[in-house]
Amino acid sequence: MKNLQMALSGVLALQLVLAAGLFWESNSRQQAQTQQTQLVQAETDALQRLEIVGDDQSVALVRKDGQWQLPELHNLPVNSDKLDTLLEKLTALKSNWPIATSNSARERFEVAENKFRKHVKLYTAEGNDPALELFVGTSPGFRKVHVRRAGDDAIYAVALNSFDLPSTADSWLDKTLLAAGDLTRIQGPDYTLEKGEDGWAFSADNGEETPAVDPGKARELAAALEKLRITKAVDEAPEVEATEFVVRSGDDERRYHFASADDKYYVRRDDRDQFFEIAKYDFDRVMDKRHQDLVLIERDEEEQTAEQESSSTEEEGTES
Repeated sequence: MKNLQMALSGVLALQLVLAAGLFWESNSRQQAQTQQTQLVQAETDALQRLEIVGDDQSVALVRKDGQWQLPELHNLPVNSDKLDTLLEKLTALKSNWPIATSNSARERFEVAENKFRKHVKLYTAEGNDPALELFVGTSPGFRKVHVRRAGDDAIYAVALNSFDLPSTADSWLDKTLLAAGDLTRIQGPDYTLEKGEDGWAFSADNGEETPAVDPGKARELAAALEKLRITKAVDEAPEVEATEFVVRSGDDERRYHFASADDKYYVRRDDRDQFFEIAKYDFDRVMDKRHQDLVLIERDEEEQTAEQESSSTEEEGTES
């Protein structure tokens, strides 16, 4: 009986040892899997320059006096939201295990020095040596790319999009650069509008009675200037006559000049020397309004009723 108890105790002790070993192995494996590699360890506040090469093009973003600028475009400002999003994604890049480390894999996943989709350089100080270089290659799946750090053999699959890394200056330009903000006064070619508590009205500087303003058209004009978006910077100014608009936002007054030539549309503001291209849609929303277009057309009840009946008839015909 005594021998049986000793044998059972030995078996129990062996089971406990095996269970402890299995638990330690499982826990070690889990810890190893959760230990992720931080691919970008540079502090974003310390960055002074960002370079992106790809698609036979390159762009440099430089921080000067706390503001990110594009030297290639006369130091015009960078789209800060777009840059912040990219830096957040870069500093969040983590991976558990490299998927490959061989030289042949560099070529296959396009993360080699001489074969890549994008080459990113991050600088934390002035000089020729980047603090970090990343080679961005092919995509293994949705919203993922292969990356490799310069000087490192390990290739990782991380959460990033190649289109988050455009390599042209126009792609990084702040397209809201000339947006006027909330306007209180617009002086056009043959009218002056002022915004009061009841909305937009024609200026009555000369004391004469002024016609009522069409509120919809006035709002459209104001919105076109307040949210004006450029598409690209222009190196050479168009040699055509421009139309001037003077606007006021708070105590700030600005002069805009709009022009068109060869099916292209341009705008310049007095605080910047160069012209910018804009979309035809934005150009037309500003330029297609003169005084008579902004006047509210009063229609009698018979005209309104006839128009409503006509509209109803057209809808019924469409439904049938």
